[in-house]
Amino acid sequence: MIERYRDHGQWYAETRRLIECRYGADADLFCDLLAATSPRKRVAENWRLAERIYREYKLSGRYSTHGLMPCHKRNVENALHGRPLSGSKVAAFAENLRGNLNRVTIDVWVYRYYGRERVTVKEYRELEKRIRREAKRYHLKPAEYQAIIWTIARSRYGYKPVSFAGIAAQGYLFT
Repeated sequence: MIERYRDHGQWYAETRRLIECRYGADADLFCDLLAATSPRKRVAENWRLAERIYREYKLSGRYSTHGLMPCHKRNVENALHGRPLSGSKVAAFAENLRGNLNRVTIDVWVYRYYGRERVTVKEYRELEKRIRREAKRYHLKPAEYQAIIWTIARSRYGYKPVSFAGIAAQGYLFT
């Protein structure tokens, strides 16, 4: 099954290239905004929200909180002021988007891949270790392997593969 989805392991590398092309010197800032606004957001919605905040902040030094969930607000502020992001998933996602493929982003889709809906902090750490071991077995970086299992889990629920790069190619991301 993993081999069939191996190309999806390039999810983060493709996203990073797209962000660098679009945001240049602000690529890391945008990665952090994208991670900060990612919880409970679909891929295209996540991008549009991060892009709106980025543009508003760059133009005026302020941004509208419209569309932000309470869990997003502190991390958006952290991103805009160059502070570390909080939360295991969000911090790891930012690192992955910035190009660090040794971190593991674990969200609801990864939980579901392993037959779980929620995990404790201890179980989260154990799942990180398991993903690292499995990635090594397939000669992949942990984030590449995670991107593959994320895609597999979503496909089990009837969702087609989705990525920022794929949506951008269809013209749905940029305003």
